[in-house]
Amino acid sequence: MMQLRQLDMKRITEEERRMASVLAKKEEEKKRESHKQSLLKEKKRLTINNVARQWDLQQQRVANIATNEDRKDSDSPQDPCQIDGSTLSAFPEETGPLDSGLNNALQGLSVVDTYLVEVDGDTLSLYGSGALESLDRNWSVQTAGMITTVSFTFIEFDEIVQVLPKLKIKFPNSL
Repeated sequence: MMQLRQLDMKRITEEERRMASVLAKKEEEKKRESHKQSLLKEKKRLTINNVARQWDLQQQRVANIATNEDRKDSDSPQDPCQIDGSTLSAFPEETGPLDSGLNNALQGLSVVDTYLVEVDGDTLSLYGSGALESLDRNWSVQTAGMITTVSFTFIEFDEIVQVLPKLKIKFPNSL
């Protein structure tokens, strides 16, 4: 790269060159940091969307199983596994159009993308049931004391109830 020797018919000093270089480096660092932050936000958004999709699929499956059991109880003459021509499966090992759709959707998710743990100020946000496992890790005393609110999103109530005692021990200031 050719260096600029004169600007406005004045000779450029080494000090001016250094200052311009420092400013250019700071500007580049700001751009990198901004890009890094936008990537983190996008990854967070995608992860929450994946958790929500997994939650919806799980809720559909539970609702379909409950519908099948209701139909079995009412002794309906229609085959309980056939509803509008679609095959429903009450067991994960069985396959049908609904389960293959579930399996395809879940294959696109990596383990990391199925839950999210986020500390934002005094709030601990847990997205997806995999996030409950993060409560087992060692939290710093400062972080644990800072948490006053815990938010559960896309997690079954029964799973939350099991970790409540652990939650009170780990985060004594939480409500």
